[in-house]
Amino acid sequence: MNLSTPTSLTFLGTADAVPEAGRDVASFVVNGTHLVDMGWYSTAQMFRYGIDPLKIKTIILTHCHQDHYLGLPQFFFYWSQRWRPEMGTPSLTMIGPEDMLKVLEVTWTFLLAERYPEFIWRPDVHIIEPGEPYETADYSLSACRTRHPVDGRCYRFVDHRNGVAVGFTGDTAYHEPIAEQVRDVDLLLHDATFPFDYPRKGLDQDGHSTAIDAARIAKMAQVRMLMLMHYQLDRCEESLRQAADIFSNVSYAKEGQTVEILPAQG
Repeated sequence: MNLSTPTSLTFLGTADAVPEAGRDVASFVVNGTHLVDMGWYSTAQMFRYGIDPLKIKTIILTHCHQDHYLGLPQFFFYWSQRWRPEMGTPSLTMIGPEDMLKVLEVTWTFLLAERYPEFIWRPDVHIIEPGEPYETADYSLSACRTRHPVDGRCYRFVDHRNGVAVGFTGDTAYHEPIAEQVRDVDLLLHDATFPFDYPRKGLDQDGHSTAIDAARIAKMAQVRMLMLMHYQLDRCEESLRQAADIFSNVSYAKEGQTVEILPAQG
């Protein structure tokens, strides 16, 4: 284990369900090779922020609402056009809830993959269930369910190079079991879709969190850092101020930002 090697996260987008001028929807890359959620323009965003799409080894989907997988056809088409035989056999793993199987089926249909030999390859697919960890030489991954209208996962990602742990919720309403899933992580990325004064309809109807909700989970889980994702720009400053009253080490993730995390000392 190399304690001087940081875990890096590059944010391809941080917006909620639809992009805005200069902002794509929530998606990020861990260590240049593991992509979490596939936004509207994730492949183009990788070029913009210095990441080679052909070096992606893993795609992790938090859930299967459209804004979290819309970029899959573009990504697969890029691979089909740029992968060369001398590069070996394409190797890509996709991890997510069972809904991902249907998403992949319709993606290949949309691409008319059966007509084109360059689409013969398929990614390895792993359906992850709560309580069933997934492990590779590079990282380990475990999940719990989120509170959202479709089956979602909150993940705990542990970098085997340095032991750094990152939690990411995807879309979720305030859900206290998440605190146990992400306990003591070095960085928590939490849904903060709603403004601080959002009129609650009930957790099961809302399906999303405020910055205050995220701060409560971060404090409960005793995480090192909290970054807010999947948010709207209006009233961010007031939401952040109120969240910081609960958990001080909090910020909004910014598109194009790269964060490097070293293991906690002591």
